[in-house]
Amino acid sequence: MKFLVKTQVLAILFSILWALYVFVLAFFDQPERGLEYINYFVYGFAMLLGIIYFLLTKYIIGRKWLALPLILIPFFIIYQPVVLNILLKMMKEGNGDIIHFLWLSTGTVHLMALIFGLAFGILFSRPELKR
Repeated sequence: MKFLVKTQVLAILFSILWALYVFVLAFFDQPERGLEYINYFVYGFAMLLGIIYFLLTKYIIGRKWLALPLILIPFFIIYQPVVLNILLKMMKEGNGDIIHFLWLSTGTVHLMALIFGLAFGILFSRPELKR
């Protein structure tokens, strides 16, 4: 039961981090801020999130490969749409369109960062000692 709770907390945390990622990108997607550097922000923040996912997976989940479907399936089916709806309800009409566009357009980059972070976090964690 403790393992299931850890995986669900991690899936919720991943969806909140992605919402923050999209929110920061929407902030920099204004013409007077950093629009010309938006591709650098997309890939730079994705690499930062990949490192964060790696560290969270390494220290919270450990070497349990069973955690991958227990994190990814609820993340895509439950938590990601819920967080998107909450984020869109918090925004005004024009900003909601920008956030929805960024949510869809950066999805593959974020998915790759998520998969690499999860896989390498599980792969490079130390095996648990049997007592």
